[in-house]
Amino acid sequence: MINIAALAKPNVLQVLDYEYLLNQNITNFQVLDPEWIPLESDVHKMQLEATASRELHLRAEFNILTLAFFLSTATGTDLDNYAVFYNVERLKGSKPYADYEFSLSEVLTQDIVIPANLILTDDTTKFEAKLLNSITIVQGETKVSGTLELQFEISTSDIKTEIITTLLPFIVEAKASAIFANGSSVESDEELRARILLSMADKSTAGSEETYKSFTFKADERVQDVKVINGIKPLETYVSMFFQKTEAEILEALIQFTAEMATVEVYYYSSQSDSLMQTRIEEMLNKEEVRPLSDKVIAAPATEIPFSIEAQLKILPNQETATVYSNAMENLNTGINSLKQIGTDITLSEINDFLKVTGVKEVVITSPVANVSITDTEIGVNSENTITYSII
Repeated sequence: MINIAALAKPNVLQVLDYEYLLNQNITNFQVLDPEWIPLESDVHKMQLEATASRELHLRAEFNILTLAFFLSTATGTDLDNYAVFYNVERLKGSKPYADYEFSLSEVLTQDIVIPANLILTDDTTKFEAKLLNSITIVQGETKVSGTLELQFEISTSDIKTEIITTLLPFIVEAKASAIFANGSSVESDEELRARILLSMADKSTAGSEETYKSFTFKADERVQDVKVINGIKPLETYVSMFFQKTEAEILEALIQFTAEMATVEVYYYSSQSDSLMQTRIEEMLNKEEVRPLSDKVIAAPATEIPFSIEAQLKILPNQETATVYSNAMENLNTGINSLKQIGTDITLSEINDFLKVTGVKEVVITSPVANVSITDTEIGVNSENTITYSII
């Protein structure tokens, strides 16, 4: 995918240089009056300065308006309107959920089924939550737990929706066991920009790597990274499957080979990964209008490989030590975040580069002791860092 952050600024943007504009105004005025001298006390000089200042502000305003017409620079509602051209909408976020306890006032002699999609509200009836799956209070019991999904997008909420709006043929009470969590807020400009680029691939059904990525990101706003691989094994694996085999064994191997050829493995990462996200992704990737008939799609969360960094910075003398250390830590955090991708190794040389900012003579890394190898089904997750320093 194109790195739009690395694009140069469009040439259409005007240069903001007050002195240049003023000198142009003076030159143009002297064409009209060759004998005029631009003295500071001259009223014409003051008028030309005001004109130059006004032109500078107009150019700045023009630049701001121009940014709305480029994918790399549009923001907010301008970016939303840009996305419409590609049939893409900003994801509203993910609805949070919470466990609720449903209870009867007395023991009954039969099972009581509380149906899925039961609606509950808060005291003000402004907010609603929906029961995701049917639950059953077993005969002789009085309580059962169920999962409610708050019906608007936000990362967390302490709203309590304990009022049952649907009439039930028995008396049931609902109590929140925890706050609503594991949701997410509206999609950011950076995330939307990346999805617009990916959307170029999903104008028909899935099939390409970029297309499967696009649909997976679309399934749940909380998804942070996606890796798509096929189920085909190395060639030598298949050679052994067919070499010196009976006819029945070869037929069985052909069936297995055909199945693996059609398998698409989609691995995703989110710091909020849960079963609901898994369900959303599976439903999205297996829609008739998305999945080609020949593909068998397997979706799974990437395995997290935790790693921590221990290092000592050797800072040159006569430096603003606190500033150098702060810059190194900020650069390290930014760099590690850039490597937080499925299938991306964490190398010692990269860690060294992140920490060796201006003012640092040497970086001594004690952990990890070697490169952290990450497979296509894994992702490196930085747990904690211990960075110390000494002055040379």
